[in-house]
Amino acid sequence: MKKILSVLLVCALLCLTLGGCAFGGKKTAVTVSGTDIDEEIYNYYYDEVSKRPADYGLGEDPSSSELKDAAVNQCVRYLAFNTYFAQEGLSLSVPDKVTIADNVNNFWLRGENHYKKIGVSKPTLTKIFTSEAYKDAIFTYLYDKGTEDTEAEGQVKAYFYSSYISFRNICAYFTSDDSAGKLTEQERLDLVNSFSLIAAASGTDSDGFTSACADAGYVASGTVVLAKGSEGYPEGFYESVNMMAPGEVKVLQYDDCVFAVRKESLTDLGDGLYSGYRDTCIKEMHAAEWETFVENYVSTFTVE
Repeated sequence: MKKILSVLLVCALLCLTLGGCAFGGKKTAVTVSGTDIDEEIYNYYYDEVSKRPADYGLGEDPSSSELKDAAVNQCVRYLAFNTYFAQEGLSLSVPDKVTIADNVNNFWLRGENHYKKIGVSKPTLTKIFTSEAYKDAIFTYLYDKGTEDTEAEGQVKAYFYSSYISFRNICAYFTSDDSAGKLTEQERLDLVNSFSLIAAASGTDSDGFTSACADAGYVASGTVVLAKGSEGYPEGFYESVNMMAPGEVKVLQYDDCVFAVRKESLTDLGDGLYSGYRDTCIKEMHAAEWETFVENYVSTFTVE
């Protein structure tokens, strides 16, 4: 009897979140493992795939059939996340629900005319955003052991302190304002030398670096926290800063720019910094495992 009630509960939850039950009065766009996905949900995903095909593994100019297949695949994933969430008896927190409502309101405020044009209603946006919240909740359920699990938490902290660096810096490019576009060799050398003087005058404390930069006419950045493999900095920048000692100031020269960098200690910045990056670290640590889980689970659903 308990098993029957559990199955009925899953079915009821899916009817509320999928929008494919007959009483909804909406046309079915695709049927996945016996469950109807209505055209509004399909239209939403088709629109998303059309706007950013590369994000869905498609080329720059995908065909109509490729866009349709990708949209259907998103519908399958939508059903999969909703199904797993219900089967495992998971729930969303009140803050999660508030975030969903806020996101839906913001998207609807900015794009109401667009969504109406493609046949997507505000309640459907709520279903889409809720499914995304389900996906995040599933990830947390599978991989976040909580801070009370000292062994697991130690692994997350070890990952953070070995994969992130913190620093302050100034940067200048080897370009000029005239038609030549590049500094002469002498100008380039003078610029690098000026950065070397800043480094030499900085001492070991943060205020010293700030003052040395200001005396040379530069404004030092605030604390930057950078993950290994992040874009936006020259190749090898992370590795060079990572090898520096906390408090050390060093000049790093690249093909088109030069940096004066003061290495900071992540531990000196307090536990609050780690707490802010904890969720990101867990996602990075389990990214490959998560993708394998999702693909394997999604593959159990069939498009009819």
